[in-house]
Amino acid sequence: MAPDYEQLMEDLRTGKRESFSVDPDNFMAFHDAYMSYEYRKRIIGMAGLDGHVIYHFDKDGKATN
Repeated sequence: MAPDYEQLMEDLRTGKRESFSVDPDNFMAFHDAYMSYEYRKRIIGMAGLDGHVIYHFDKDGKATN
């Protein structure tokens, strides 16, 4: 079962979490949650190894890695 990506994105927005990663097997579940998330334009992904993507929240228009 895929993680609750909507909650993970909300945790990024509220500062409860700095980042989270998505593996290739769960990407479509993440994508569905991402497309319906109100603040999706502020969720920034950085490609990692083997198809993993690490997401963080863009605070004040500046990417925070």
